[in-house]
Amino acid sequence: MKNQVVDEIVSPDKCTGCGICRNLCPHDAVRMEPGREGFLLPAVDPARCAGCRLCLARCPQRRAPKVTRAERPEAYACWNRNPEERAASSSGGMFTVYARQIFARGGVVFGAGYDGRLDVRYRAARSAEELKPLLCSKYVQAETGTVYLEVREELAAGRPVLFVGTPCQVAGLYNFLNDDPPNLYTCDFLCHGVPSPLFYRKWLDHLEKAFKSPVFSINMRSKRRRRNIMGVELRLSSAPERPLDFAWHDRKMEYLGRAFLKNYSLRKRCYTCPYVRMPRLGDVTLADFWKLGDLGPDEAEKKGGVSLNLVNSGKGKRLVEMSAADARYVRRELSEAVGGNSSLRGYTREPLERDNFVTDAAMYDYETLIKRYHRQLFGSRLEQLKTAVKKRLRPLIGRLKGG
Repeated sequence: MKNQVVDEIVSPDKCTGCGICRNLCPHDAVRMEPGREGFLLPAVDPARCAGCRLCLARCPQRRAPKVTRAERPEAYACWNRNPEERAASSSGGMFTVYARQIFARGGVVFGAGYDGRLDVRYRAARSAEELKPLLCSKYVQAETGTVYLEVREELAAGRPVLFVGTPCQVAGLYNFLNDDPPNLYTCDFLCHGVPSPLFYRKWLDHLEKAFKSPVFSINMRSKRRRRNIMGVELRLSSAPERPLDFAWHDRKMEYLGRAFLKNYSLRKRCYTCPYVRMPRLGDVTLADFWKLGDLGPDEAEKKGGVSLNLVNSGKGKRLVEMSAADARYVRRELSEAVGGNSSLRGYTREPLERDNFVTDAAMYDYETLIKRYHRQLFGSRLEQLKTAVKKRLRPLIGRLKGG
């Protein structure tokens, strides 16, 4: 029985690395360790495992959470009314809006933030100041650690909790609790997929080598450029007061610009994720509102970043109502939200050479890897020329349409 548990729990193709098994095990027999592709996988200590199979019974890849969610949720274009908080966010700044409501009620917010090494891990925030490291998107899988145990402790103490994460992490939390407590609020976000921490670390090493300085901080969704140009802001230890700003398509940023957007660097399960479509698991789903149509007299508001929020439950509706004074909500058609976000329409496409790329990413340094996959990531010279022409023509076409 013990050996069977060990064999069944470590299926790299199906595991999302949510970490529920580590948090559930009453015998402390499970650890999350990097697999050959660099993604965290459960490792079971046979000497500690009692064969209770609790980890298998609650795994969200085997059993979906028993929560009630809307098949056709209400869709809103929304944004934080505070311009400074909005500017510090990836899109419309709604995470800060919802977190403020939890803090005002003596609660705790859990989300992914950078640690001192710029690794991404789950952490708790009990104030606006502690929330700052949790803001903005991080395009790497966050280590959950013992976050589900921490959430349960806060809920048991009677404090409201806001948990923000990928759909599989939200699923892990609900299955860990085996309940949907009234003082728990969850936000999942539209997830394209997650690169491995190993690939992310090699990219950081590449940047530090290129700039001849340790990276002090990183913002993968900087708004120093226009909202529709994805930007990365770096601060180097040698000059932290002078931020460097790059577009995603800059060659130094190919971790995001090509490998991520072309789906080469993602976890295997991301291509068959059971939680991508509706109904969504979070009380509210957070995303950018891409391809948003006219907002009438408020068209100028789009330039500051606009969030898509899907309200999936009664608690989600309450969260929106509590935040009405702090955010602007504009009701939109659900079809508009689906049309602008491919993650709501189906699985992320898996490239034919994905397995080779991720295996090589674990073996080679970043520069060697990008050279080996130059054709797959950048296309032929003719394809590169076509892309460059389209980029040049796009602003002109936009002006002609506007005129």
